[in-house]
Amino acid sequence: MKYKSLILLFGCLMGITSCEDNIKEVPLSFLEESNSFQSASDATSAINGVYDRLKAQYGMNMINLSDLNSDQQEVREDYAAGSEIHKNLFNSGTGLFDSFYTAAYITIDRANRVIQNVSNITMDEKLKGQIIGEAKFIRALSYFNLVRAFGDVPLITAISNDVVNVNVSRTPVDQVYAQIVKDLQEAETVLPPKFTAAGEIGRATIGAAKSILAKVYLTRKEWKKAADKANEVITAGSYSLVNDYRDVFDPEKENGPEHIFSIQYSCALPQYGSAMAVNFAIYFSYPINLVGGAYQSTPQFVASYPAGDYRKEVTIIYSKKIANGSIVESRTGPHIDKYWDPKACGSSSARNNFLVIRYADVLLMYAEALNELNGPTTESYQAINKVRARARNGKADVLPDLAGLSKEEFRKAVLEERGWELAFEGHGRWDLLRTGTYIEKMTKIGITSEQKHLLYPIPINEMDVNSGLTQNPGY
Repeated sequence: MKYKSLILLFGCLMGITSCEDNIKEVPLSFLEESNSFQSASDATSAINGVYDRLKAQYGMNMINLSDLNSDQQEVREDYAAGSEIHKNLFNSGTGLFDSFYTAAYITIDRANRVIQNVSNITMDEKLKGQIIGEAKFIRALSYFNLVRAFGDVPLITAISNDVVNVNVSRTPVDQVYAQIVKDLQEAETVLPPKFTAAGEIGRATIGAAKSILAKVYLTRKEWKKAADKANEVITAGSYSLVNDYRDVFDPEKENGPEHIFSIQYSCALPQYGSAMAVNFAIYFSYPINLVGGAYQSTPQFVASYPAGDYRKEVTIIYSKKIANGSIVESRTGPHIDKYWDPKACGSSSARNNFLVIRYADVLLMYAEALNELNGPTTESYQAINKVRARARNGKADVLPDLAGLSKEEFRKAVLEERGWELAFEGHGRWDLLRTGTYIEKMTKIGITSEQKHLLYPIPINEMDVNSGLTQNPGY
């Protein structure tokens, strides 16, 4: 709407046409969008545009909304916006919420346009179904992010070019989740098991749809559905744990056997790179301009690792050896090394993919769901102990297999294991909310937490432009 007003004003000023007539008239139509959807090539270009917008939801945006507002991560005091998020001092004007909210709805709008327009293209029906399935997967993932963050959100599943009726009210959480499940169920019937062409690696697969669906069911406490769907991923045999935990995060080994769905970053152009490496780096250690970031681990989380856990060695650092051989010491506490990229191509541009979901996550979801159904079982122990076994890194005397736990003890063990295994990968807050431990865990690290903090506020910018929205309680 803003773009069209500016174009009209520009035309008036230049005397291109009669401004008086233009101002009086209601626009007869928009450019026919269907004209841009004529071939299989058009469909492929359009779905690529949907994937591209996912990058704005993930990267540091997801880190800020999930891990920074958890008991695992904090920032240096001089980063005010990040400190607001971590310490629950945020409000509806906190800019990080608006950027995330806007990115999600732009992604959803692009997905809606693919779903509606590609269905009318004369092209290979299998490819058509796959592309529409990819768009539904991304739409579901975007709504899953939104509903976990904000609760009730506007559910928009059709494209709209209406510049007048822009006020859309919030849709109850249950209805949003019903659409998420529907999209993922439809996607898993048409997505391929894998992509092999260089330009297609990283696209959504049947395993990705099933894995996210398992997480949705887990979030909704539909334990049997969660266990069954996670087991479908496990028994398919398409994924496995890599032998070395460090290799999960190595940019040279991205899209490996453990990676189910990742947001793809590269150094092909600076704007395609990830900013995670620089934000987590110890200051003066980053390979470009020797800068660094404000994001660190909380000391409490560092202290929680079991003795000898290899994941701590991979994840947490207090110093870094840089290219010239010198050692840079952290002056501010424990930093995070998962996203180090020695071949970064810009000051905020590295090759690190964002791991939306990986196989270890599925194993832990399976263990959790089985325990909630029947208490600890042989299968639930096997799933969690596979993850622990790798974390020993060949040392038989650390991280013994779990056994003989009560249901409550196993529940606690899974949550701890998820923290050590998946730390700083965008799961922290969501896991605490899902397990009902958010207020307890945040309070333990000295963060004032109350009921209102279980949801983020609807961004004030959205409230200003959409009178149909209501604010979450307490904001």
